[in-house]
Amino acid sequence: MDQQNDSPQQRLSLMELLLVWEGRIYRSRVCELFGIGLPRASQWIKEIRDLDRSRLDWDSKARSYFVTADFYKQYTKATQAVISESLSRYLSMVGLPYASAMEDGEGVMWSATPSINAPSPKIFAALNNAIRQAMAVDIEYMSLSEPAPHRRIIHPHSLVLAGRRWHVRAYSETNQDYRDYALGRIIEVKPLAQLADRSRHDDPDWNTKVKVRLVAHPELSQDQARVIQAEYFKGTASRVETCRAALVPYFIQDIRAAMDTKTQHAPDYLIAVENAREVSKWLFKR
Repeated sequence: MDQQNDSPQQRLSLMELLLVWEGRIYRSRVCELFGIGLPRASQWIKEIRDLDRSRLDWDSKARSYFVTADFYKQYTKATQAVISESLSRYLSMVGLPYASAMEDGEGVMWSATPSINAPSPKIFAALNNAIRQAMAVDIEYMSLSEPAPHRRIIHPHSLVLAGRRWHVRAYSETNQDYRDYALGRIIEVKPLAQLADRSRHDDPDWNTKVKVRLVAHPELSQDQARVIQAEYFKGTASRVETCRAALVPYFIQDIRAAMDTKTQHAPDYLIAVENAREVSKWLFKR
């Protein structure tokens, strides 16, 4: 957020995230996160406090406002999607460093694994700009089916983080189809003076919505199943996620859900896809 042109709505949204996920708010924390001075931090805190004074209690010893029991009532009926989105925004705001064994830090939240395939900034930026300007690009690419570097003219429409790996969703002029290209396998991106005549609106798999019904793996005992249901389904027997068809295989991989419980056994797989037959047609075909 541009600190010189922030709006009250932006400030309140950021303060709300901080309260939801940290449970308290204080001036030095606000200064640290947003690079502002103490007077301005006090103003931001006053704005969120004045919205509803019953949600915050002042602790003079800690010199902080702590959320009250009433604060989280609004979130008791929030969907998992809403909660996940809120957490993602919070982590984007505060950062999530890798817990390296070589360094000691003062944080309280860490990523257990490093990013071993972060994309090249040059490649990422070139594709980002091409998408925003609706332009085609010429890429040099490697794949497992064709390991030797080769060129493709593609019409990119979306950059996607799937699990820990970035890819670009694009129309391939060579294949006459929409494909996913892993950014780590792209050697070079050359902008072309050619408008992309295929967009995400023309991508059938991108626009097809698929319902994925998740359940505890049937090989788990009843007690074990209840643990999984509490952890992933908020205590219900199942959970349904609606995914773009083009992203279904990445979703299944990321949550490690069993598609075939006869060959994919618990406890290696704790979650299973109940409507596997319906979902299977959207898995990787190549």
